[in-house]
Amino acid sequence: MRMAVFLFPLALSAQSISVSQIDLNLPDQPLAQAWGASAASPRSVEARANVASALLSANRLQQAEWAARESVDMDPSNTRAQFLLGWTLTREYRYTAETLDCLRRAAATIPEAHLAAADVLAHQNQTAQARAEVEAYLANGASAHRRTAEAWLKLLSN
Repeated sequence: MRMAVFLFPLALSAQSISVSQIDLNLPDQPLAQAWGASAASPRSVEARANVASALLSANRLQQAEWAARESVDMDPSNTRAQFLLGWTLTREYRYTAETLDCLRRAAATIPEAHLAAADVLAHQNQTAQARAEVEAYLANGASAHRRTAEAWLKLLSN
């Protein structure tokens, strides 16, 4: 009996590297309270970002995206708003240039943005860049998701 051996480049499975593996431990503010604060201060970027955060915690991704977009529109330089939008888009499997741009804007102050950027890049088959994002997270000294980052680094190095 003859066996055929096919060699295919190894591709990462969709579940290998995914921000859904990471618990952000977002502030546990009740959604009603976040909405109330946002209604009381409709021009507050932080209040709207808190709504996005509460919705993201509740896995209400489309609504979280809407609230995060509003907070980014209010202040494009707000790194928390950029992060929440980028993270939400990643959770929605939207591995786009917009997602990557949001995450890169946030990465200087929010280390987890590097991990989300790695997720996006891995799904774009840009393995070397994804590895660089994980390495940037690890070099930052952040420890909350070190084990996950180290596991991803191994996957990206194969």
